[in-house]
Amino acid sequence: MKEKSIVLLSTAIILSALGFMFAASPKDAPLKIGYVNSNLILNQLPEAQAAQRRLDALVKAWSDTVDQLSAEYQTKLDSYQKQSAMMTDQAKQQAQQDITTLQQQILSYRQQKMSQGGELDLTQQKLMKPIRDRVYDVIARVAKDQRMQYVVDKREDLAVVLYADPDFDITYKVLDILNRQDSK
Repeated sequence: MKEKSIVLLSTAIILSALGFMFAASPKDAPLKIGYVNSNLILNQLPEAQAAQRRLDALVKAWSDTVDQLSAEYQTKLDSYQKQSAMMTDQAKQQAQQDITTLQQQILSYRQQKMSQGGELDLTQQKLMKPIRDRVYDVIARVAKDQRMQYVVDKREDLAVVLYADPDFDITYKVLDILNRQDSK
């Protein structure tokens, strides 16, 4: 629910900004806005599909390793629970330490491989960045050829401006006004 609210809010902000730009644009040069679905484009590109297959294979291998470690953990835990009554204190302590160490290994492995900023994220960025850059370059080229000022990515989860005509960039005007307000 929160994600949909964020999507709706970001879409409303982008459309409001574009509406403002349209109102401010000269009458003889109407504002042209295009949109693309970058997920659809990426799903159609063979190199993106190959990169996704590589990522899926990595995730499968890592998941298999986690499953194997988890099964080993469960076996050790079950064995400990069945035999703990007959173990010496030293044997209990060693078994508990082994179980705790294995549990930490599983958590560490998951975090290293599949958490945010982990090996999966880094590999995904490495594989997909050149493909996305190429897609964005083509989007910019088509936008310029079609004389569009803006191109919005129309995805289900997020609305993002992929291309904007630099003539409509008001960043430095906003900074100038903010800096003037700060100096008063």
